[in-house]
Amino acid sequence: MNKLLLKQIWNERRSNTWMWTELLLVSVVMWFIVDTMYVKLHTYFEPRGFDISNTYWIRVGTLTANSPEYIQPSTRQVSAGTDMIELVERLRRHPDVEAVSLSYNSFPYNGSWNGGDVTVDTLKQFGRKYLVTPDFLRVFRYQGINGETPEQLAALLKEETVIIGDNYFEEKGISGRSLLNRFCKLNGDSLKSYRIAGVTKSVRFGDFVPASDSHYAMNFFGESWLAGYKESDVRYLEVCVRTHANCAPGFIERLRRDADKQFRVGNLLFEDIRSMQDIRRSFQLDDMNDFRNQLWGIGFLLLNIFMGLLGTFWFRTQQRRSEIALHLSVGSNRKQIFIRLLSEGLLLLVTATVVALIIDLNVAYMEYTPLMDEKVITVPRFLITVGTTLLLMALTMVGGIWIPARQAMKIQPAVALREE
Repeated sequence: MNKLLLKQIWNERRSNTWMWTELLLVSVVMWFIVDTMYVKLHTYFEPRGFDISNTYWIRVGTLTANSPEYIQPSTRQVSAGTDMIELVERLRRHPDVEAVSLSYNSFPYNGSWNGGDVTVDTLKQFGRKYLVTPDFLRVFRYQGINGETPEQLAALLKEETVIIGDNYFEEKGISGRSLLNRFCKLNGDSLKSYRIAGVTKSVRFGDFVPASDSHYAMNFFGESWLAGYKESDVRYLEVCVRTHANCAPGFIERLRRDADKQFRVGNLLFEDIRSMQDIRRSFQLDDMNDFRNQLWGIGFLLLNIFMGLLGTFWFRTQQRRSEIALHLSVGSNRKQIFIRLLSEGLLLLVTATVVALIIDLNVAYMEYTPLMDEKVITVPRFLITVGTTLLLMALTMVGGIWIPARQAMKIQPAVALREE
């Protein structure tokens, strides 16, 4: 059977050469499309490192001097920063609230961030700097690399400590886990040292930003920082809240209703309250639209490739009706004919794929494909995309052979031969 199959392929080498060339080109193009889609989907579904369910952002503003309720700062003995501390405490006592935090350019999907250096011995790395109160870790449920809970991480963040992401020194080839309890310098300050008290799992800046591009270090933000804050500075602070899981719907409406009575401290007031899910949608609206358009475009290209490949094998099998009839007339059963036709197509596909692998690797190493985790190509990624490409082409080929062959076998051999 194998010898006869190889002999038949050789005897029909002219048509098979064209078929093999088509399979080679389709395999390379389809692999490129599958690989691109794989990178995009892998990035989007990669763990984000935080949880924004039941979380809200509150923008705190101040009354203007023209307001009849405005209190002149000169008549008060406390600063706006102290008023902010009191406001946060009132929020913390709210029955719906599980945790509340203060931060500066730190909450997810805010589109803004501060940078700074972290230096450990001779290692120096620039990254995002998160200035937060300890409860920030509880609000967004950060997880420690060694299994620490958000509560345990929050207890580790103090004035003399810092918490970093596990991938902060990834560009240097060093895991953050290995730096736990080491001392570091921040922002070029050679006088004060901070202990790396905790290391979190990698936290991403957004759904379309890979974890490898999201390095951050978290520093303590407490009352000593807030003491000198003026009213003009308060509006830059972020108040983030997590409600209990069993909190009844309508938290935003209830908080707005109680804002004037319970959450007016000095000249501070609530200007806006938004869920983090709403902020997430707004932050990456353009990226999401581009992502959807790209997926539709890739899907359209794949559909055209499938239809073209399906039509090629359909037409090829349809032309061989007389051959199928001849096999039936000499005693071959339908199963044997199916196996023979499929074996011929699969053999051409496998040999074309082997050559396509060489082309695919060269395309990848020339960096025509997108990077994933700052790497050109990895063995798991290559095996998954090549395997997916081969499977899709094989399924299309089987459909292009099986359907017309099944129809041809319904015709009496004598009729098919006479038509030929």
